[in-house]
Amino acid sequence: MGLPAVRWPLQVLALLALFSAFCAVGIPYLKTDHTLSELFNSDSVEFENFQKMSKRFPTSEFDVLVVIEADDLMNPDTLEHVRSLHLDMQLAETVDGIISIFSMREPPDEKGYPAPLLPTELPRGEEFEKLAKRVVDHPLIGGKLLSKPDGGSQLTLLILSLKHDLVAKKGLKESIGEIEEISKEVLEPAGLRVQLAGAPVMQLEIRQAIGRDRLIYNGSGFLVGMLICFAFFRRIKLVFITSLCPAVAVLWAMGLLGWTGLQLNTFINVIPPLVMVIAFTDAMHMVFSIRRRLAQGDDRFSATRNAILTVGPACVLTSITTSIAFMSLTLTDSVMIRTFGIAAALATLLAFVTVIVLLPILVVLMFRDEKEFLRTEGSRNNAISWLENLCTNFAEWLKGHYNGLAVVGLVCVVVFTALHLQLEPRYRLSDQVPDTKQSIATTERLDAKLTGAHPVHIMLEWPKGKKVTDEDVIEALAGAHALIEEQSGVGNVWSVETLRQWLINAGEMGPGVLEDYLKRLPDHLVERFVAKDGSSALVTGRLPNLDAEDTVPVLQQLDTNLSDLRKKYPEVSFIVTGLSAVSALRSSEMIRQLNRGLMAAIVVVILVIGIAFRSFKVLLLSILPNLFPIVAAGAVLYLIGGGLEYASVIALTVAFGIAVDDCIHFLNRLRLETSRTPLLVDGVTETISRIGPVLVLTTLVLIAGLSATILSDLPSMRLFGQLFVTTLGAALLSDLLILPAVILAAQKFGLTKISEQTTPKDQ
Repeated sequence: MGLPAVRWPLQVLALLALFSAFCAVGIPYLKTDHTLSELFNSDSVEFENFQKMSKRFPTSEFDVLVVIEADDLMNPDTLEHVRSLHLDMQLAETVDGIISIFSMREPPDEKGYPAPLLPTELPRGEEFEKLAKRVVDHPLIGGKLLSKPDGGSQLTLLILSLKHDLVAKKGLKESIGEIEEISKEVLEPAGLRVQLAGAPVMQLEIRQAIGRDRLIYNGSGFLVGMLICFAFFRRIKLVFITSLCPAVAVLWAMGLLGWTGLQLNTFINVIPPLVMVIAFTDAMHMVFSIRRRLAQGDDRFSATRNAILTVGPACVLTSITTSIAFMSLTLTDSVMIRTFGIAAALATLLAFVTVIVLLPILVVLMFRDEKEFLRTEGSRNNAISWLENLCTNFAEWLKGHYNGLAVVGLVCVVVFTALHLQLEPRYRLSDQVPDTKQSIATTERLDAKLTGAHPVHIMLEWPKGKKVTDEDVIEALAGAHALIEEQSGVGNVWSVETLRQWLINAGEMGPGVLEDYLKRLPDHLVERFVAKDGSSALVTGRLPNLDAEDTVPVLQQLDTNLSDLRKKYPEVSFIVTGLSAVSALRSSEMIRQLNRGLMAAIVVVILVIGIAFRSFKVLLLSILPNLFPIVAAGAVLYLIGGGLEYASVIALTVAFGIAVDDCIHFLNRLRLETSRTPLLVDGVTETISRIGPVLVLTTLVLIAGLSATILSDLPSMRLFGQLFVTTLGAALLSDLLILPAVILAAQKFGLTKISEQTTPKDQ
């Protein structure tokens, strides 16, 4: 692929320009979209039940929660401001319906009319105190829409149902912005604190964080890579060549993804910086080789051809092994993660193609005066010479200490592996959401005051022909309502049974009263609990923001407790569902799937290395250095009290796929050096001197390029960045310390050559 570019540079460049234009046209088709449920999109029963519930009850996971908090909430003036907000929200274009304390009614009078609980004009003095007590004690308000007075601040809740079609048309940002603007205009002049929460707000914050991160990742990674290149090469041409290849690789990758109609999400958003650093790495290896040959007096054609023939095979192998690591992400049920794995694998191969074809063209066209390069190189390579001397001195030191280093490396791998294996799956829904924005802070207030903000549902289904007010159906619903109310860890329970019990307590439960009352209520309110076709109903509770390991026992106990109801009402199905339920129940298994995929990737990659070098010895030698970075990062994660999360396993997989590149380039250079010298120790010394500076620089570029993820507002991306940096740092130590030490220590077992392969003549 590279040699034709050297022979016909202008013709190939013209073809690349046409392809780049085609990719550029595809970039505008990229859309940013992320829903909280997307991560769990799979063929599992849990997700299918969640989808079924979401279609029947569209508002179940799409409420905007307006949380109003004040130190003196229950006074007439404050409540009037809350009423004003309730009324103004009814005029908001995207709001379909509102539930608040001002939605609540008195029991029906003799004419069947339920009067508002809070009258148009609020009383004052003693009359208001009586009204306030009725409000707080109201079974549909206290602990549900209004927190109990506890001597501190008190909060009340407005639950807004949105018009899905209108939100899709206007956009989430404008829709949520309208709600936030109205809330602040009405309440802030009165000194009331107001914040928003709920799935739509979380989705908006995720999208905004993704957009912000994309700018930071790409911008900072590209800039830092250029600065590192300039610091060591001191040539604008070399910096331009090394930087242009990653930029074009990102253009190609994102353009092709745009043409496929792929939507950007939290993980897909990592692909541009990944492609950038992978292309930077390959370009750095190629440029180092070309620079060295030009400095030795070769013409640009020979130097470029030599790099293609000697460094190129290692770049091919690193692209394949990195792609294998990414493809291991497809061994999970999550459609979102599988898509990321496939896209990242293809983007990695595309990055290699970009470098192996474009870089030779740039060198051939830009370095037309080799004598001028040779004349000025001595004064411009001080930084590289310093790094090369450092690596050479280290290689000399290694000759007398490799046995000890090999033992230390082996012990570290054993200890780190033991710690890594202690990691347990861990997941919390809020980890997908920026923790510096209002939704998480508001959720924490709801956890403290109203038992939680995350809905969990029992969905009841019954045969056609029956109604929710039929005796057996209402009894089944009452049983489910009682179970979820009694379930420890679940609070703020709502269903048709809530309304029925309220009517009973008011002495208004004659024949047909419930059915008549349901007909009088607004459609948006009834359809929150009874499906439009009348074939199913929801009992909804709320959970606090807990780890999956704390939520799963609650859900399992709830499902077990439903067994008696299932036997008693065989025609009615009882399904525990909701986003909180799906995320908690599926996360542990999906994280284990990802971890198994990582282990499989390590095995396959090591096998591929052995096959590529045609050497079982190389296969054995590559185990320890490639295992070390993964278990070292896992050990660090364990010691800081972390667990196996989606982001951590994906970070380890991605970092392993990239970290193994150093090992391959080291072994490839050693293969070339040992073909020229009979002594393995001399081959190792020369390899460290030649490849060490490149490994150090490429690791710096990789770490700098993706360490910007540590600045993300998304906890999952910060964890991704932290583990990525840790793994790559450990990989550099592994490939410059452990790998050569193990190779030298293994001499006693008969290892003298890395491979019996022939090598290019002009190596």
